[in-house]
Amino acid sequence: MKFIPGLLLLAVTLINCVDAFSQDSIDYHLSTDSTVNAKASFRRSYFATRTTTKPRIDGKITDECWSQGVWAGDFTQQQPFQAKAPSQPTEIKILYDNDNMYVAIKCYDSEPSKIRPILGRRDVVVGDITGIAIDSYHDKQTAYEFNVAASGQKVDLLHLGSYGWDFNWNAVWTGKSYVGDSLWSAEMKIPFSQIRFTEQENQVWGMHIWRWIDRLQEESQWKLIPIDAPAMVYLFGELRGIEGISHKKNFEIMPYASAKFVPNSNPEKSMRWGVGLDGKIGITSNFTVDYTINPDFGQVEADPSVLNLTAFETFYEEKRPFFLEGNSILDFKMGEDLLFYSRRIGQAPSWNPNVEPDQTVSVPENTTILSALKLTGKTKKGLSVGVVQSFTARENSTVYSSASEEKVAVEPFTNFMVGRIKQDMNNGNTVIGGMVTSSIRNIRDVQLDFLPGSSYTGGLDLEHNWKNRKYFVDFKGFFSQVNGSKAAITELQQSTAHYFQREDASHLTLDPNLTSLSGFGGMFNIGKRSGKFRVTTGVDWRSPGVDLNDIGYLRQADYVKQNLEFSYKVDKPYGILMNYSYGLKQSHEWSFGGENLIDKLTLVTKLRFKNMWITNFSLLRNYNWFDTRELRGGSKLFKENMTEGSLQILTNSVKKLSGGIASTLSFSNDKISREKDYILLLKWQMNNRLSISTQTGYHIGTDNQQYVRTYLGVNNNDYIVGKIDQKTLYTTIRFEYYVSPELSFQYYGSPYASVGKYNDFRSVANAGSRDLNQRYNPLAILGVTDNTYSMDSNGDHQEDFKMKSPDFNFQEFRSNLVGRWEFSPGSTLYLVWTNTRSFYSDTYNSSILDSFGGISGLKANNVFMVKFNYWFSL
Repeated sequence: MKFIPGLLLLAVTLINCVDAFSQDSIDYHLSTDSTVNAKASFRRSYFATRTTTKPRIDGKITDECWSQGVWAGDFTQQQPFQAKAPSQPTEIKILYDNDNMYVAIKCYDSEPSKIRPILGRRDVVVGDITGIAIDSYHDKQTAYEFNVAASGQKVDLLHLGSYGWDFNWNAVWTGKSYVGDSLWSAEMKIPFSQIRFTEQENQVWGMHIWRWIDRLQEESQWKLIPIDAPAMVYLFGELRGIEGISHKKNFEIMPYASAKFVPNSNPEKSMRWGVGLDGKIGITSNFTVDYTINPDFGQVEADPSVLNLTAFETFYEEKRPFFLEGNSILDFKMGEDLLFYSRRIGQAPSWNPNVEPDQTVSVPENTTILSALKLTGKTKKGLSVGVVQSFTARENSTVYSSASEEKVAVEPFTNFMVGRIKQDMNNGNTVIGGMVTSSIRNIRDVQLDFLPGSSYTGGLDLEHNWKNRKYFVDFKGFFSQVNGSKAAITELQQSTAHYFQREDASHLTLDPNLTSLSGFGGMFNIGKRSGKFRVTTGVDWRSPGVDLNDIGYLRQADYVKQNLEFSYKVDKPYGILMNYSYGLKQSHEWSFGGENLIDKLTLVTKLRFKNMWITNFSLLRNYNWFDTRELRGGSKLFKENMTEGSLQILTNSVKKLSGGIASTLSFSNDKISREKDYILLLKWQMNNRLSISTQTGYHIGTDNQQYVRTYLGVNNNDYIVGKIDQKTLYTTIRFEYYVSPELSFQYYGSPYASVGKYNDFRSVANAGSRDLNQRYNPLAILGVTDNTYSMDSNGDHQEDFKMKSPDFNFQEFRSNLVGRWEFSPGSTLYLVWTNTRSFYSDTYNSSILDSFGGISGLKANNVFMVKFNYWFSL
């Protein structure tokens, strides 16, 4: 990887060359419309007024204090007709005192009966809505946003650089709405304790105020931010006039108590009680510590069902509040890989005990999180800091026999640590950062010796923008080191991400004597990301020994990937189109040993029509494809060239009944492997309080080279593949009913069934051959007993080995019913019912409908929970 220092040198040189283009004032000239450029360049300001009386927040804006200050209007339309006057006027007013900022927004409407006051989940934008975003650091990079819908629903989020948003951040604030005869209005109380700012007598903050008219799909703004701008916050207007405020060192506490009822044959074990504590400490106006002790996430929605037939680990999105809120500073993402993957904290135990036929075992679903602490903040000079520290418990399984119970350790006590810094410079146009992580396990049990004892990663990143952020360069580089016993490092070398045992890879060697494994990786991109024509080119790389999977996520090591992307984007109406874009992507990938892995060519089209329908189309071609993971440690396998096309059509989401269809078709050059996926989306907004939505998917596919298993030989291994015919049917149902913005009932249910039949078994002869007949040797089935095949590998009609049938019938159902009542800001009562059913068999069911319908007859596992937490501030 001699080119890495060269890339770093190129990045630094580019920054030095383009610093001359940096400027403090806005001189926006990226649009082809001079009116858009003029409005975007104008730095609009608003002066807040101090009040001695607090308004009663009810949305009506009738308190006497609102007679103070100045109403500001003159909004500009951003979409659909950019820089034009909005169809309906909007006015704003801002007051403040020592503790809070008060915001009033009047949204006039000549057709008040068409206002859409739709209730929905917190942080989900539905119906008519308005809000304010505050860049209280005035760093032109980040901002806090507070929105209130016409229904009174609250949406708060963080702005993160170039169109990055964190909807998982939840502040404690008050927002109400009122719908009248000629307008609807929003009223907010935003405590200064919920935002961060530098201590100074006169505050100058960036400010953005917007309004969305749902029936017209129209957005108007107090200060125009062009729809094709490369970023938002640097184009904000300014909020002035706030003087003499200070950030109090608030101490927030949110204890919880929970009771779970899990039906059990032993009534004494059915009830499970829990207590814990969440909280927040405002150390300074810039820094906050969040903490949790014995957290409970029973109200979190279940993960979707997946039957994974690949070599790769399934990636699940984080849904737990503590690990979501305010974690944007901890992001260090490179494509599919993450230096910090928070799902590692509290994951399922790593080991399952082997038991005798007369024994049963009970293994905890997740590792207990004893405590976690998170420090986040930003200094006056633009240095962002984030630290996470967490301890997880030593977990035991229970092995039951007729005469005894035995506790067996399945996960050691573990300490996780993550540290992140980012420095903004040059008015936010340049950001330099770094990150370190560690995980340390206290391994005291011989059966857990396969786990690494410790792992460490570190990374550096650099982003620079110039010419009004029209052009950019982005670099990330990182390293890793994993330490452990010889058994642990040997296991790691042979894991999916590495496969050092590959016999055809001259640059890889499996070393059973290693007690540590290290490596490096990174990415470098440069391009133009605004205007009609856009282009990005770059390279990604992962060395064979790099590993992030103790506290991060690494899909695959040992590759270098070159990519190039062109796009053409038009953001103003043309004919029947509201906006449209086309894209062409090319990539080439090879291993560190110079082996060609895959070439890809992709065409993408996105069309948004004036009737608010959306059409997306893509065409993908894979060629020169050699898969180093398919044989689970065997030689790289030649895959037939593949073509894939997908089409998605979405109807007008404003209608009471809306939906969409999507289809993906793919086929290989050998005319054998093929896949068809069909998805139907439906949403019925029955009224402003009740909605039902479904997503139903059907997959039918044939893979002529599906890995089955490996048989270990004395001198070599036999890798067995087969032809699989698979069918999958699933549906996801969501039912949401809102009594008020604070009281709601939400149901999520997802039945899932997948069946697979294998035939045409073959052993691998020459994995890299492009000739199918040379690639494999046929295997014959001599007979079947108890779903076990008697196999003949050399044609002599004699049994050479036995093989368990890989056929499957997988059925699963996951559901949550959650009643949520926020009876006071930040304080919530949850009522939760979780229902799961699961079944796996190696007996094939030829009817996917029978398998799907049989889910209702599976044994149900129910959990009933009541959880109460109460927020208060000291």
